[in-house]
Amino acid sequence: MGGSAGADAGTRDGGGASADATTDGAKTCAVCTSYGGAVLSGRVTASNLNNLSGMAVSSRNPGVLYVHNDMTRQELFAVSESGALLGTYGWTGVTVEDMEDMAVAHCPAGSCIYLADIGGNLAARTSFAILRIGEPTVAAGQAPVTASVTVERLTFSYADGMHNAESLLVDPASDTLYIITKVDSGPSAVYRLAGAFGQTGAIAQKVADLPVPKSSDRPATSASAHPCGGGFLLRTSNTLYEFRIAPGALFESAFQVAPVAVPVASETQSEAVAYRPDGRGYFTTGEGAMPALNRVDCAATAP
Repeated sequence: MGGSAGADAGTRDGGGASADATTDGAKTCAVCTSYGGAVLSGRVTASNLNNLSGMAVSSRNPGVLYVHNDMTRQELFAVSESGALLGTYGWTGVTVEDMEDMAVAHCPAGSCIYLADIGGNLAARTSFAILRIGEPTVAAGQAPVTASVTVERLTFSYADGMHNAESLLVDPASDTLYIITKVDSGPSAVYRLAGAFGQTGAIAQKVADLPVPKSSDRPATSASAHPCGGGFLLRTSNTLYEFRIAPGALFESAFQVAPVAVPVASETQSEAVAYRPDGRGYFTTGEGAMPALNRVDCAATAP
């Protein structure tokens, strides 16, 4: 364990992920050029999942999503696309202060869940962390299980002082980590984090400003990297933007393009967004009792 989290902005395999790359689920990855409307996929009915802040879609377990509550709880959850609770996964020995976003991406173990302890809502802080956990095996129809997981942590600070953030990106080609700040008015800033898991004292360096939030937007609350390198989604509480690039382009080039508003459901305290592992749409959810899981599918894909 303790692998690198993107020592530079290069690629893991010598090039960007291609449009015909595959995930562990073996479906061909695609880039959408347009989307249909948001539809209700289900509702998360477990009473303790009432403060959802992050979401990611499993790359190895078809029909399985991961979610976590805001702030300090040392656990994550697996749910079905209809919202049924499938598993509760906790850990000891590694505390969190304000957990705000998550992602599923490549890691030395194959596929991992990344958890972003990057929020500054509770109090000023100078040290932040990304946690990494190997994806468990989960069946979409299983009875709920409770299990312990092993956590790796990468502790860091920002080169230019404290920032509040709720959005995490993992470049699918290089495994490089990026954090997008949460600000009341734009621009949001993008920071690149280089370092090895198990390390303390890593430094996140600013690499770009984004034209979000716009004057009509609320602050950014979640992000998701396209699984085959087509850019990323950035969520605000009232708008969802896609930063589109050609598959194979350097991931950081997405920080320079004009974002496109894409369909999103109206949700109470909108917080989370995650691409499907085949790139053919995305899920969103928010906070509150019995939060909706909303799905948007491709209307057309790139040739």
